[in-house]
Amino acid sequence: MRADPERPFPVERLGAEPVPADRRHGRPWSLFTLWFGANVQFATLSVGALATSVFGLDLLPAVLAIITGTLLSSALVGLFSTRGPLTGVLQLVQSRGPFGRLGNLPSAAFTVVNGVGWCVVDSLLGIFILRDLTGMGFGPALAVMAVAQMGVAVVGYRLIHTVERGLAVLLVVVFAVMSVYGFGEARAAAPVAPADGSTAAFLLVVAVTAARVLGWSAYASDYSRYLPATSRPRRVFLAAGGGSAVAGVWIGALGAALGTAGALDDPSHMVSGLLPHALGTVVLLSLLLSTLASTVIDLYSGAMAALVAGFTIPRWVSVLVVGSLGTALAWYAGHGDFATHLNDFLLMTGYWLAPWAAVMIAAYWGRGRRNVADPYDPGHRFGAGLPCVALALAVEIPFMNQSLYTGPLAAAHPALGPFGLFVGFAVAGAAYTAATALRRPAPAAPGRPPVSDTSSGTSPDTFSDELRSTR
Repeated sequence: MRADPERPFPVERLGAEPVPADRRHGRPWSLFTLWFGANVQFATLSVGALATSVFGLDLLPAVLAIITGTLLSSALVGLFSTRGPLTGVLQLVQSRGPFGRLGNLPSAAFTVVNGVGWCVVDSLLGIFILRDLTGMGFGPALAVMAVAQMGVAVVGYRLIHTVERGLAVLLVVVFAVMSVYGFGEARAAAPVAPADGSTAAFLLVVAVTAARVLGWSAYASDYSRYLPATSRPRRVFLAAGGGSAVAGVWIGALGAALGTAGALDDPSHMVSGLLPHALGTVVLLSLLLSTLASTVIDLYSGAMAALVAGFTIPRWVSVLVVGSLGTALAWYAGHGDFATHLNDFLLMTGYWLAPWAAVMIAAYWGRGRRNVADPYDPGHRFGAGLPCVALALAVEIPFMNQSLYTGPLAAAHPALGPFGLFVGFAVAGAAYTAATALRRPAPAAPGRPPVSDTSSGTSPDTFSDELRSTR
């Protein structure tokens, strides 16, 4: 169904099916503004503030750790985005190749959880802002956030890109002004001492920062799949990865600077307390808009993940379901310690996403690419990806270190805890490469009709042709 020219933002009709060639549009540059706008937001600021106000890292090493974690994970966002124009399908549809249709279900379920979790985080940040600006109670503020977030996500892809593009300009100005005050008031030393030493704190900041951006990697192709297939992969990579990296480093470093001057108990007060009243109001309003725009991406892709998992409901209904779950959990999480919840959530998402990303890289860019199965083959139920991720998760358990669980290795040597994400990444990638090294793709059954996506009836010829060209 083509977009109505008289309706600039019609509700998106496509679900998990491939984007037809005649509906491809746009330029790679749109990915820069999208990922820049998505990362110039309150959550990035808050994660940066964790480095100094909670983990006790001094400002300079905190900034270096934020740069390291952001660049590592932003490169994955850029890399995965390159497959959107090539295939025209969602990121999680592509992961059926190494994982299989049934083996991909845990990845889809986790992506739904990731979308819901970030909806909770961003909803709480929005509530902090509304409470500071208007004195609004927790319940009414949560309702305002829920309606605004789900409204944009229901409309879909085109409105999301437009909102992020418009906000990118506004937020550059706002955060430039805020940077003058934030870095001007920053202190070189952290307000608290690292609980387990500065080395452990540095590695933890790298891990938490990387985990924040890794959350975007499971969505990356969702926002590049409408680009023409002729889009140059290098430009796509630089636009998506660059937008994420520039914004993540800038705002994360600003958060670290703010964290040297105050606690993270109420992030919005940490900002407004630093600025003159009128300017503080403008900044908080801008932060509210950026928080809404960020949550929209999580709701959109979380809803798409539910469709990939096999739920036969319209995309907009899936958005409402995922958004409602996030709103309900925000009500519960809003009555606890925000900084602890944020740290636990980031690490828990990283434990899964790091091995998943390693399998995807090995499958589509490593030696395993010659043997990756067609994601639309109904006979491809299980691949090597899920066992490799399960192995990596088992290896990560001793390294886990957060309030919900502390592994034996992390308990004995806290400095080793943050290595869990990187060990999991290495183990999953190596295991998948080894598992697929000697395997050959099974030949198609004689006379088998062309494969089609059962959720839409659309033939994935574009995807299959691209897949064969990489072998």
